[in-house]
Amino acid sequence: MVIGVTGKIGTGKSTVCEILKNKYGAHVVNVDRIGHEVLEEVKEKLVELFGGSVLEDGKVNRKKLASIVFESQENLKKLESLVHPLMKKRVQEIINKTSGLVVIEAALLKRMGLDQLCDHVITVVASRETILKRNREADRRLKFQEDIVPQGIVVANNSTLEDLEKKVEEVMKLLWEKRE
Repeated sequence: MVIGVTGKIGTGKSTVCEILKNKYGAHVVNVDRIGHEVLEEVKEKLVELFGGSVLEDGKVNRKKLASIVFESQENLKKLESLVHPLMKKRVQEIINKTSGLVVIEAALLKRMGLDQLCDHVITVVASRETILKRNREADRRLKFQEDIVPQGIVVANNSTLEDLEKKVEEVMKLLWEKRE
C-alpha cells in the first residue's frame, strides 16, 4: 500500500509520517530529501538559470536558492520544471523496490503528480495561527502553497501529539479495513 501524506508547511506532515513509521513499520519516502539530492545533480543547470550565487563551496546553497526562487512564481516554475520530473522518477523507483507500507511525504504531492502513485492520500491541515507558531518562515512560503488543497483523507492537527496519534490510528484502521 502506498499512502501520500501532504499538507502545507508547518501542518505536521513529518509527525504523521513518524507515527506511520513507528506504529505501522512504514517506509517513509521524504521527497524534500530527494529534492536536496537532485539539486546537487543539476547544480550546473541551476547556475545557468539563477546565477553562481546559488553555489557555496561548490555545493548548492539551498537558502540562497530559496531566496531567489521564492521571489517570483516564474523562478519557482523554472526550478520545479527542472527538478520535479527527476524527483518523481526517483520516488517511483523507491516504490518499485519496496514492499509493505510505503509513505510518500510531500507538500507538493499533487503539483508533482505523486498523488497518482498513491493508493490513498492523507492531507494534514492546521490553522494559519498554528502553522505560524510552529514555523516562522511559513508566512513567506504559504503564498507559494495555495494550490495545496485538502484531498483524500483530511486530518486536522491543531491540538496535541496524542490527539494526532489517535486520528492517525483511526485512519489506518479504516484503510486496513478497506483492503480486506
